[in-house]
Amino acid sequence: MKKFFTVLGGMGTLATESYVRLLDQRTPTQSDQDYLDYIVVNHATVPDRTAWILDHSKPSPVEPLLEDVKQQSLLHPEFFVLICNTAHYSYKTLQAATEIPILNMLQSTVDAIKTIKPGAKRVGLLGTYGTLASGIYDSYITNAGYTEVKPNEELKELTEDLIYHDIKEKGRSDGKKYHELIRRMTEEMNCDIVILGCTELSFAEEMDPETEYPVADSQSIIVDRSLELGLKMQKGKA
Repeated sequence: MKKFFTVLGGMGTLATESYVRLLDQRTPTQSDQDYLDYIVVNHATVPDRTAWILDHSKPSPVEPLLEDVKQQSLLHPEFFVLICNTAHYSYKTLQAATEIPILNMLQSTVDAIKTIKPGAKRVGLLGTYGTLASGIYDSYITNAGYTEVKPNEELKELTEDLIYHDIKEKGRSDGKKYHELIRRMTEEMNCDIVILGCTELSFAEEMDPETEYPVADSQSIIVDRSLELGLKMQKGKA
């Protein structure tokens, strides 16, 4: 392949499958040849990002991800897609290792809020403990002029339960838990919109979409960005 992009995935695998499924579903096609050319690196054994962020004595995900970036760069993809919000903790380190652009999921997600919920002021953020504690979304949200709202401890625990217990461990989502999280962030925390800052939450959204309250689904948004660039690439305009 001469015109393709590389998906850095496996964090987790179900979320990566969700990304690929949405990408293919949204690609305008009339034949097999209309789909985009891409490589999926499903690096499922990358150490847990949250565990390492909270305790740097734990196994680091950075070296395995750097290895993926360097290996794939030898193949000259047009761009990379990093399918993990928490892994963006190391975004600058990974981007410094290659001249090939890595799409920034966090920036794209915050940029999309003005379209999803015009006039939004209070932006809620759901994600792993690693994403919340590291503050990786903070500057993107505040620089865009929004007030960031993080969940209280109870909602953090409920989010972790859905992400790790239901999706990562059992391989399924719990729609009731997911919708209750969105409802409470909107009603109790007074959020105008809620960012799904974890691709497992995006998987939950795909399985049982939220219809009552607005969400900024990071994975869905990066799928659209990938598709936009991928179609330009396919037409030789990238």
